Formats: sequence, structure tokens, C-alpha cells
Amino acid sequence: MEDRAETSTFAVVESLTGWWALAGLDSAVSDSAVNWLADDALEKTPTAPLVDTPAKKPAEPVKAPASAWPTDIAELRQMVASGAPLPGNAYGPVRFPSVGPISCDVMVISDLPDIIATPETTMPLNAALLHRMLSAVGIDVTDCYCTWLATSMPSTAEVPENDLPELAAFMRHQIQLIGPTSLVILGSAACKALLGQELMQARAELCDVEHDGLNVPTLVTFHPRTLIARPAIKKQAWSDLQMFAKRVVQ
Repeated sequence: MEDRAETSTFAVVESLTGWWALAGLDSAVSDSAVNWLADDALEKTPTAPLVDTPAKKPAEPVKAPASAWPTDIAELRQMVASGAPLPGNAYGPVRFPSVGPISCDVMVISDLPDIIATPETTMPLNAALLHRMLSAVGIDVTDCYCTWLATSMPSTAEVPENDLPELAAFMRHQIQLIGPTSLVILGSAACKALLGQELMQARAELCDVEHDGLNVPTLVTFHPRTLIARPAIKKQAWSDLQMFAKRVVQ
């Protein structure tokens, strides 16, 4: 789950008949023969009337946000919980505001709200594993601001790829509000949204996410649900965490 022009028969016929019209013929077969070698053949051959081609509609401008984005985290959480039309807040009926202190060093970003233990997410194992992963490098997850691209759970349990640009823009807005000194990005969807890279490429070394003119050191690693499904790659995740700890964790 880590990761996700048809030509109609009518169009073909329309294209062919349009070509005949441009050639000066109403049809492929005429009732009377025409000597195409005669000098006046072209003058005697009726030409099809010119047809006005409708002008193309201009591209629609990008729509402004349906609701003004919040200017602080308390307002953000209230708007998410109330079902405000924010990016990622309309995939399902239950909303999941971010958790954790609004003044912190580490900000943890997931694609889905499945890294917290709630009855709605039914993913307590993910939360427990994340806690152990961060604890192993001296980070208490309760000291982190934890958030997700989708603040409601899609029925497919996947964030629609077409929505990633808008979700990423809103996430960067949250980064601006929090002002963390480092980021932890979990999973391929969040990685692709914020860094424009595939997870296996991005996790090769610490990345930087620009914030307020500064480059915030960023760890990209596997999502806990992936590690639970594929225990063999836990060693790779541990290497990621060690790399993060050497540069970021004091």
C-alpha cells in the first residue's frame, strides 16, 4: 500500500470526414464523374462551405481554498475537528486533528492518521512501533508534533495521488506554523508529496525541507505499518534512525 487517451470511433470518423471536407469534397463518392486532369476541374468542383470552429475555452484558473487556512495550530485543530473544507479533511466522516505540543523540535509526518492509537484508526500497533523507533534514538514521541496529509481516513486507506500537491502545500503551511528544527517523514506517499522523490531514493541520506529560509534536516524512513508487514526491513529502518540521530538528536 506504500505507494498508486482513449480515441473513440466517433472521433476517428469525425477526423476522416473532416479531412474530406478540407479536400473540397462533401463525400467520397459523387453522382457525376470529374476529370481531375482538366484545367477547369477545380473551378467546377463545388467546395464545402467553411465551418466556424468554436474557440477553445480558456483553462480554468486554480481554485482558491474553500476555506481560509488557519493561522495557528489551535485554530487548525478546531477546523479539522469541525469538518472545515481543508485539504484532506473530506475523505471520511471522522476527522483526526494533529497531536502533540505546538512548540517542539521534531515534527512527524505520515500520510494517514494511523500512527495514533484510537478506536477509529484501529492501528495501535503502528503507534506502539513508532514510539519504540523514536525512543531508540532518544526521542519521546509525546514531545513531537505528529500530523498527517489526510486528516480523515480514505475508504481505500490510501491518499489519492492527484491530491498530493494540495496536501503537500497545506502540510508546508503546518511546518511554517510549528517551525520545527527537524522532520521525520514516514512512508512513500508523504515522501513523494513533500520531497517529490521515491522513498528508497530519499532515504539514502538526510534530506532538507526549506522552511522560512532555512533547510530543516529531514529523515525519510519506512512507515511503521510497512515494518510490521515486512519485518525483514527493520534493519534498514534502524540504519535510517541512526543516521538521523548522529546529525540531529543531541
